[in-house]
This record gives sequence, structure tokens and C-alpha cells, in this order.
Amino acid sequence: MRHYDVRLSPADGWFHPFEKRIDEHEGVERVAIQRIRLATDELGLVLYELGGEFDRVEAFVDDELGPFDYWLEAFGDRILLCSQFVPNETVRALLRITREFQVFLDPPMTYVRDGDLRVTYLATEPSFQRAMAVVPEDVDVVLETKQPFEPDENVFLATLTSQQRRLLRTAIDLGYYASPRETTYDEIGREVGIAGGTVGEHLRKIEAKLVDHVVSEPISESTTPQQL
Repeated sequence: MRHYDVRLSPADGWFHPFEKRIDEHEGVERVAIQRIRLATDELGLVLYELGGEFDRVEAFVDDELGPFDYWLEAFGDRILLCSQFVPNETVRALLRITREFQVFLDPPMTYVRDGDLRVTYLATEPSFQRAMAVVPEDVDVVLETKQPFEPDENVFLATLTSQQRRLLRTAIDLGYYASPRETTYDEIGREVGIAGGTVGEHLRKIEAKLVDHVVSEPISESTTPQQL
């Protein structure tokens, strides 16, 4: 069993027309898909994380999703939308992968530049290869990383919001923490769609959380002498 970090790139910049309408609406942005599944072939259920001022997001959702059952709620600086939706053929085909193959989604799925989705799958190598072979032709697939599956939860990452995890992961991927440093705030910002100055502010908050997490971790006592 392995983790496969995959970047899915839709030909038009969006997988479903609802995503396109989000992009066209000022003050509302896509952050992540926390959960998504097919209820039937004709109806799906999705838990979006959206960005923006809550009042603007609420007005947009009211206009767009009137016929559907949904709820919208703010959790601190996060806005979550749970809604029914009608899948198009691209989304239906992608979601069938986890239903028809021995492949699991490890959420969240985070949006990156140009409407791409960064997705983590859990699967064996044969199952993963079979699943990727049936990805729709209008979606490009790039395998970014492959690593052994570790069942232990990363407690620190669980304390971060989806947006913070996306930003931290992008900073690491682009070499921000390499020595010497290989990227800048502006380059990271272009990748995740925020201003360079804002990148620095967010990374400092993440780093402060990391320091607090490390310092607060309990130190287990050992009866075996340790050589320093």
C-alpha cells in the first residue's frame, strides 16, 4: 500500500461548471474539497471548503444552489459548504475510480494554480495503475510523489487548516526550506493564488504552530542511559 500524490489538471480549468461559476464570482474562491462521493449515478454529495467573506459566499451559494439541499457554515476562518450536486461525466468517471477499484481517497483535495486539484490516493501499485488508466481524456494526470503508506496520523498537520496545509506543502515542494533557499514568497503565491506578502505572514503562523507543537510534545522517560 502506498500514498500517491497526484495533480489532476482539467482541460478547461475546472472539473464541474459550479467551479467555473465560483471562479467568475468576485470575492469567492475554491480552497479544497473535504469530502465527495456519488450517492447515485445521477446525484452526488460534496463538502467544499471555500474562501472569502462569509456574507459574499452566502449570497453566492443562495443564488446558485436554491433547488438543492445544502448547508453553509463558518468554522473560525474556514467556510464549509455541504451540498448535493448533479455530476457531469468527468466528475462521475473520476468518482467511479474509488468505487470500482481498490483505491481510496485521502482527503482533503486541495486546489492549486489554474484550477488543478492535488489529490492523494491510497492503493497498491497494480490498483493505482489500473485506476489511472481510466481517468477521463480531458484530465491530465501528473504523479508528484509516491511513498509508503504510514497509518499513524500526522498530529501536527491535523492542527492546520486546508489552506495552511496547501501553502506549507507548496513551500516545501518549491524548495522554500531547502538550503540554500530555492524559491520566494512571490513564486509560492503564484502557485497557490495569493499575494507574496500574504505568503510570508501565513508561513510565519504555521511555523509558530510547529514550534508550539514540538515544545508541547511530551517527552517519554527512558530507563536506558542515553549517550549525548
